Amino acid sequence: MKYLTLVRHAKSSWDNPGQLDHDRTLNERGERNAPEMARFLAKTYFGLESSPAILPAPDHLIASSATRTQQTAELMQAEMNLPPEIILTEPRAYLAEANSLLQIVQSFDNSWQSIMLFAHNNGISDFANQLLQRNSIGDMPTCAVAILELPVIRWDAVAWKQARLIGYITPKLIVKRFPSSELPAPFDLE
Repeated sequence: MKYLTLVRHAKSSWDNPGQLDHDRTLNERGERNAPEMARFLAKTYFGLESSPAILPAPDHLIASSATRTQQTAELMQAEMNLPPEIILTEPRAYLAEANSLLQIVQSFDNSWQSIMLFAHNNGISDFANQLLQRNSIGDMPTCAVAILELPVIRWDAVAWKQARLIGYITPKLIVKRFPSSELPAPFDLE
């Protein structure tokens, strides 16, 4: 089995109208959501922070070259206490459509078992929905995460309609499930 965690970049800023899309940075909400999502993933799925593992921790975090995806990956890597060199930049993932994302995934090193891929909408949502054998997750909001199990031993064997959805998490779902009255801000799952 291979595991692919798809992450849409966190909320970005539109405050600088003359700024190139590629160079947009995260806004305050994005900077808050990315570590929250990472903390949830670490404790709930990856067995980091002394929790039982459901899935293997990511071998790499692969992010498009856009500033906002790089920042999202860096914030999540730091929150999960993973080494910085685990982040790899994939320029082809910037605004990539589903078919391009499939080609990127098919080119992954077969020694990697679990990957987090950080990309953009509409491509990342379309990619997730086309990979899933049954379910559809619809349009992924910013900082949403879809965790997929792929019934392959080689990345180049990944194809449409074969993935099983292990989990789908959004920042709003976490806030709804763990309201601030139950957990300290931003939240603590212990």
